[in-house]
Amino acid sequence: MNKKMLLLSAAFYSLVVSPTTLAAEKGKMGLALDIAVEGGFFNPTLSSVKVKELVAGGAAEKAGVLVGDQILKIADCVIPGCPADDAKDLMKKNKGESVSFLIKQADGTELTKTVVAE
Repeated sequence: MNKKMLLLSAAFYSLVVSPTTLAAEKGKMGLALDIAVEGGFFNPTLSSVKVKELVAGGAAEKAGVLVGDQILKIADCVIPGCPADDAKDLMKKNKGESVSFLIKQADGTELTKTVVAE
C-alpha cells in the first residue's frame, strides 16, 4: 500500500469508523445556579454555589434537588475551592450521563443527589 492510499485509509477511518466522530446529544441538568467565584480572571475557583432555579419536571427536580440548596461538591470537586473550569467540565453531560452533588439543604441536612442529564 502506498503512502497516499495509507493516508486516505486513515482519514476514512477517522471520519467514518472512529467513535469520537459520533455526536452525542447534549444533556440538560434542569437547574440554574447562583455562583460566587474568587481567584481572579485567570484562575477562578468556586467559593459558593446555590440552586437558584429549577426547570419544572427537569432532571434536577426529579433527583430531589430544591431551590436554595447549597452545592458542597460536584462529583469529587469540593466547594469552596473547586476550579471553575473543572466544575464546568463536570457539569457537561450527554443525555443519560449523570453527575453527583453533595448538597446542604436549608435545614442543614447534607445529602448526595445524582442528576441524570435529559
